[in-house]
Order: sequence, then C-alpha cells, then structure tokens
Amino acid sequence: MPATFPEIDAVYTWVDGTRPDYLEQLGRYAQGKRDLNPERYRDAYDCLRHSLRSLEQHAPWVRRVYLVTCRPQIPAWLRRDHPRLRVVHHDEIMPPEAAQPTFNSNVIESCLHRLPGISRRFVYFNDDYFLGAPAAPGDFLTADGRIRVFGTLVGEHARWLVRERQPVYFGLVEHGPILIDCDEWAAMWQAFADERPGFLQHRFRQPDDFRPERLYRWHLLAHRRARTQLVPFWQYLRHAVFHKIKPGPAARQRARLDRIARRRPRFFCLNDDLGFPADPAVVAEVRAFLARMFPQPSSFELAAPS
Repeated sequence: MPATFPEIDAVYTWVDGTRPDYLEQLGRYAQGKRDLNPERYRDAYDCLRHSLRSLEQHAPWVRRVYLVTCRPQIPAWLRRDHPRLRVVHHDEIMPPEAAQPTFNSNVIESCLHRLPGISRRFVYFNDDYFLGAPAAPGDFLTADGRIRVFGTLVGEHARWLVRERQPVYFGLVEHGPILIDCDEWAAMWQAFADERPGFLQHRFRQPDDFRPERLYRWHLLAHRRARTQLVPFWQYLRHAVFHKIKPGPAARQRARLDRIARRRPRFFCLNDDLGFPADPAVVAEVRAFLARMFPQPSSFELAAPS
C-alpha cells in the first residue's frame, strides 16, 4: 500500500539586488566590502523563475509556494494572484528583537517557521536550487514520517560545524532543498534562546553566525535520531550536483553545464561564484542552460505580452 504523506509547502527566499532602493539601503548599513558582495543578492541568471518551473514540473504535489523577500519587492514577472502563491516580506516573520532591515540570509532563514499558514513540514529552497528530475515526498520523508537528513558525515558529533565560518567546507552536500519540520525548527532555536537575540541583530552574515541548515542537521541527529533517517553523503551525491559558476572561458562553463543536462540529477545547485563584475559571456551560458532545461513557463509567471 503506498505511503500517505501530509500536505507539504515549498518556501523560497529571494531578493532583487538591482533595485536602487535596495542598493541604497545596502550601502547605508554595510560595514565593509564583504557586506557588499553582489553574489549574495543578484539574480543575474533568472534562477528563481527557472527554479519555479522545475518545481512545478517535477514536484506537482507541493501544496503552496511561499516567496520570502524584503518589502516591497516582488518579481516583475510573478503572477501575484496565483491561488497557490504567498508572498511574505521579512518584516512579517521577524521577531521584535531582530534588526531590520536585514540582509543576513542566516537570520531570515531562522524565522521561516513563523510563516503564516505554512504547512507543518515544508521544503526549503534557495532560489539557485533546482529539480532536474521528478522528486517525491518520499525523497524527504520516510513512509513512517521520519525526516531524511541528507549528506550526513559525522552525525551528532558535528556540533562544531554549525557556524558560518568553520575549518571544513562541505558545499557538495549543503546546497540543496531540505525538509523543515516547524516544530523541530522552533525547538532547535529554543535550545539556543540565550544566544539568539545577539544573532538576530546581525544585519549581515558574520563568521560566528549560526547557519540554520547546519544547526538543524545537528539538532536532528543529536536529539531526534529516532525521528530521522540518515542519508550518507555518498548516497546523496548519486542524485545531487553542486556546481559553482566561476570565472573562465564560456566554453568551459558550457561543457560543465551540458554534463548536468545529460545527467539530469534530482537536485542541483548553481552557486554564484563569478565575482564582480560578472562576465556577461558566462552569465549568458548559464541563462541559456536554464532556458534549455526548463523551457516551459510555470503557472506562477505572468503571460508574456502578445
């Protein structure tokens, strides 16, 4: 008998770094060059549009889509009246002690369980995460309701790996959609109630920030082991790809993206590491790749003008 899964929403975080009002705010609060890193706020590749296409194509079971962004931003191409779409601005989910405006993705992610009306369990995407093949609720949950924890390495002993800056980098297994249980997410932050107010005051990412997805993995493995299923990194990488968009010949970028297209992994990430200014030839290759992978507009897009 097939497993019955609860309703599951999808949540995206996104920001339009080209808006003059956003750039003005960014410059007003930034403390240095690191805070102005364009890789953290630009969408030069039109990732969100194509990620939503991948979601609709490969995960039609998703109930609703939440887009979390800063006020008053909404993508110009987004169909705001879509019955399955909710646009939520940062100030709607931030607790009173949080600094606003915030440009810190760690802080924003820490508040996702506060989204109004969100399903108890939801799948969280960055806008540069994509589904390259059909995905099912069973990819995130076992038939008996345990949370599948992707890319596990050292299990509950990874407490020292929960900060922004750490001596070991695990990008290959950290850049992909994860299932968040709102109750567990809230319990995780309650356990760090003494440290959280200071963390919430960080308008920009800091080396000592909690990385929510790292802290969540540790929380589940250390305190909720019976409610999880470990997915070792070698199993996860059979159907997941982490690709860094780096400077270099456009032909080399094209060849690497073509490998992803041929493989069609269930999960893949296109991580912006192109620097500033972004090479327009590389940007064009990435945009062309996404257009080839996901040519069909999703129902979340406004109809193109005739």
